[in-house]
Amino acid sequence: MVTPKGAVPRLPLALVLGYLAATFALFLVWPVSWPIYHFGDWIRLIAYVALCLSVVGVGATAGSAGDTRVTAPLSTLTGLLVAGAIVAALLLIPTSYAYTGRPPWEALDSLRDQGGAYRRLQTQLLATTGQRNAIVALRAFTAPLTYLVLPLGVTRWTTIGWTGRAAVVVTVLCSIVFSIMRGTDKEIADLFVVGVAAAFVSYGRSRALGHQGFQLVRRYWSWALVALVFLSFAQGLFIERKDQRLGGYVNRSVVCANNSGICADLQSPWIVWLPLPQRFGTTLFILSTCSGYYGLELALEKPFDPAFGAGHSPAALSVYEAVTGDPSLHQRTYTYRNGADRWSEEYYWSTLMTWLANDVGFPGAVVVLGLIAWLWGLWWREAAAGMSDPAAVLFCLATTMMVYLPANNQVLAGYDGYVIFAVWIGVWLWHRRARALSAAVDTVRGHLSA
Repeated sequence: MVTPKGAVPRLPLALVLGYLAATFALFLVWPVSWPIYHFGDWIRLIAYVALCLSVVGVGATAGSAGDTRVTAPLSTLTGLLVAGAIVAALLLIPTSYAYTGRPPWEALDSLRDQGGAYRRLQTQLLATTGQRNAIVALRAFTAPLTYLVLPLGVTRWTTIGWTGRAAVVVTVLCSIVFSIMRGTDKEIADLFVVGVAAAFVSYGRSRALGHQGFQLVRRYWSWALVALVFLSFAQGLFIERKDQRLGGYVNRSVVCANNSGICADLQSPWIVWLPLPQRFGTTLFILSTCSGYYGLELALEKPFDPAFGAGHSPAALSVYEAVTGDPSLHQRTYTYRNGADRWSEEYYWSTLMTWLANDVGFPGAVVVLGLIAWLWGLWWREAAAGMSDPAAVLFCLATTMMVYLPANNQVLAGYDGYVIFAVWIGVWLWHRRARALSAAVDTVRGHLSA
């Protein structure tokens, strides 16, 4: 069975692209004292970001175009979901000890003082440098299994039964507990992005089956409500954590990006009409995420010095240095050299394009970004119109990469993301090959019967 061109909307792709445009607009208009003093530098930055976003739009549109053959679902999915949840639960205990020095059942105590939880994380990371290799390897090895639970659990929610749904809930709770123990926002943000991306896939499949109007509202209103509640929880936790780290925001008139001296005026007439918590939270979000555009501007000022394939990822650079003992490739990167401008890669972001440019330069980064966007669109169409489960996992990964574009190369920043991508691309290619073989057999049978 073939799903014809135009059967699946591109709304999810457009929403993510709109989010990216909004982050750059916030970077431009929010009252932050970005030290970009020359008009030409602003023009160059705006032109490059506009080019990149245009390429993302064109690439995603091209990748999502055309007819798509519908595939069979992954077999034994409920078993995979249960196995992933069990592994996630078992890993939570040693991982919590390794990163925080405390067991996960002390999560409620950590929740009362997220500032203290974050300080314990930093202390533990410093004290156990070089001692977490076994945990890192174990997490990376099991990541393809634990990762699939949320995207495929949400996408196939109506068919996995209560056992599969319980596995999804357990896996989500493990991520939330780990986030609370560390006092960090990454886990919560990843849950939201992957969950929404998977809900997009489910919505696309419903549209491909001909559901419209009230049918879609009746099916997805509860999911939208869950997303709003989760977003409200995440926003409140984000503000509370930043408040505790900075020692309170009630009497603050400015907020700064760490020790960079780059600050935002909370009393600016542009934003003073907002409630103080929202002013504070939005400003910290911009300084934490959208500030990557400033790192991009710093990098655009520098000459290209290639890192020969290792510069796109901190994980790849660390493996190269561990094997060769040579730090020179790392020192060639834009992200490392931005440290000379007090924009260290250890504390500040510089966008996905900058990390790609470490290896191929900024013109090459546009080409690579276009390829990523094309695959993102292709995986969307195969996940929704073709109902391919491996493509659904890869679409969630690619959506995560796109959402984090203003900050860094999030998916490939760590070993987990590399292993997830490698394994699921292999599964996807095998699944496509099996689909093509099945289609060829059906064609031969049709000719013989004729």
